[in-house]
Amino acid sequence: MKQSRISSIRLRREISGWLFVLPMLLFFLLFVVYPILKAIKSSFYGFDYTKYYWAGLDNYRTILSDELFWKSIRNTLEFVLYLVPSITIIALMIAVTLHTYPKKMQSFFKAAFYIPGVTSIVSLTLVWQYIYNGQFGLGNYILGRFGLDSVNWLGVNSATIALSLIVLTISVGSAVVVFSAALGGIPKDFYESASLDGAKPWKMFHRITLPMLKPTMLYVVVTGTIGAFQVFAIILIMTGGGPAYRTTTIMMLIYQQAFVNMNFGVANAMGIVLCVIISLIAYVQFKFLKSDIEY
Repeated sequence: MKQSRISSIRLRREISGWLFVLPMLLFFLLFVVYPILKAIKSSFYGFDYTKYYWAGLDNYRTILSDELFWKSIRNTLEFVLYLVPSITIIALMIAVTLHTYPKKMQSFFKAAFYIPGVTSIVSLTLVWQYIYNGQFGLGNYILGRFGLDSVNWLGVNSATIALSLIVLTISVGSAVVVFSAALGGIPKDFYESASLDGAKPWKMFHRITLPMLKPTMLYVVVTGTIGAFQVFAIILIMTGGGPAYRTTTIMMLIYQQAFVNMNFGVANAMGIVLCVIISLIAYVQFKFLKSDIEY
């Protein structure tokens, strides 16, 4: 009798647990799993403006033999190489600096850094359009005040760096908040013991802070990589993928194939390839950064 009552209580708890999880589970299946499966299926079909038809691996052969596709991959990887290290390092430096401030000042500066991340990307991009304007932009005005020549910010040689700077200012705030929270979780006893042993601040940062931040750093690096691969709206508004396809990323190319050229099968095939690339890079990052992590 007692065993039956325990089993009944356990069953009710399991059912109530599943009921709490069910809404999010349904959302995940409907808006994440189903679209992924649909995209995989669609990548094997073509579209002739009237109906879909079976294309097999033709879409994948098309993109793998397309020079512009490989150029977009290189452009995207360039964005990743610019953004991920800079976001991680700058956010870590800011978080460590803020950690020494009083609580009220920490809250103020964290909010200030975080606000661009929750502001409309379109609004921020329009502000940066003014800054990068070649004739009356703020960027060239500042250079002129220092006696320097004007720069074609969105030209072939500087467009990638200029756009990366925009993404950096938008993305660094969330990383600062994450690092700040992780720094607050490190026991102060570690630093006090190290200080009594005569350890210098840099030694404590190297031996205590960095190892304890490894899980957080892994999170920032992986999410930053995924975000860098998915940069789209800023490029669409600022350059449209130009000049001379210099800022055409794989996301930009997917948009053009799907909604400009109406090649939905090709666009889905590119999306699948992008998913595979991101998964492989995230796996390597996990293997590389996980070795010294203790959860």
